[in-house]
Amino acid sequence: MKDILHNAIQSSIDFLVGEMKALIIKLTIVSSLLICINANALERFAGLEDGSDDNLRAVCRDYMVNSFLKNDPELFFHLLPKSMISRAERLERKWYEGHLKRFGPEPLTQYDFFEMKDNIKHSEYKGLKTKSIKVRYKAGIMKQNKGSSCYFKRHEDGRWYFGKKP
Repeated sequence: MKDILHNAIQSSIDFLVGEMKALIIKLTIVSSLLICINANALERFAGLEDGSDDNLRAVCRDYMVNSFLKNDPELFFHLLPKSMISRAERLERKWYEGHLKRFGPEPLTQYDFFEMKDNIKHSEYKGLKTKSIKVRYKAGIMKQNKGSSCYFKRHEDGRWYFGKKP
């Protein structure tokens, strides 16, 4: 009887140890995923280091398709200069109002029409280099194609930021 009780207790302990190891592994995986997610989150008001035409074109497309259209302001705030920090709360409020007014209440995943020009206009404004990429788009409740541009300005810190909201 003593051996049966001892074996039952030992089996229970072995089972609990196994469960504890599995729980520790799961917690480790979840915590590492949370760290990865936070590391991949875009820092606000950071801008871009790479101002090459190809990179700015890719960022413009990403912004127009994954941020502007899908009502996700994260990339927008990443591309704003630090001088806009004081206006962040107001800009965030206006972001959602503007999206509703422009595209309507339905969630969107693609444009009815989207065109981005290949050529980039290089210029200067107050001694700072600028680059502008023209885009045309239509989605949601819009009746006509709308023209805009991704206008990037290189600041004194050498990074590229939005000069104005597309």
